[in-house]
Amino acid sequence: MIVVEFQPGRSPGTYLNVGAMWLWTERAFLASDEGCRLYWRDDATFVSEPPLGEGGWRQHVDFLTADQFTRDVALAVKVAAARVTELRTQLPDVAAVAARLAGRLTRLGESPLWHAFHSGAAAALSGDLSAAARSLTEVVSADLQVEWEHDLAAEASELLGLMSDPVALRRRLVETIGRSRSMLKLPAADLDSGCSGLG
Repeated sequence: MIVVEFQPGRSPGTYLNVGAMWLWTERAFLASDEGCRLYWRDDATFVSEPPLGEGGWRQHVDFLTADQFTRDVALAVKVAAARVTELRTQLPDVAAVAARLAGRLTRLGESPLWHAFHSGAAAALSGDLSAAARSLTEVVSADLQVEWEHDLAAEASELLGLMSDPVALRRRLVETIGRSRSMLKLPAADLDSGCSGLG
């Protein structure tokens, strides 16, 4: 699912966050697992991290007057729509998600456990069970400190226990996605017919 958030800050106005949320773990709240804060220019070009020392990038729409705010938010909306289109193009199906996650390092501020879990779930759904097992094993063999890490490791362990039965493994992940969609009050989706729309 792609999440677009107009996030308030300390001063009147808004930031813009756009990211993908993977639904193969149950969460009743919105999250951004891939992507987030955007920076943009007046020509609607955007980046997730502006080049060091390069000026002209905005990350916040200040509220000064109603007319100005309306105009500046319209530009932010245009940027958000372009980023949504870009994510849909970059991540058209679960195989593309699996490749993207496997091909990048854990980002600054991202939990290595979440990155490994998401990589494993995406690999499992795309049919690469050896990659799935490697990633999920990283989660269960980590030095677990807090409750959510133990919960995530238990979930990874359950998936690892299904590796010998790819049909049951896929069914388990598809059922979890269905429950996540329900918890987030999203419409039901036909997830058994293919790999698109699974994340």
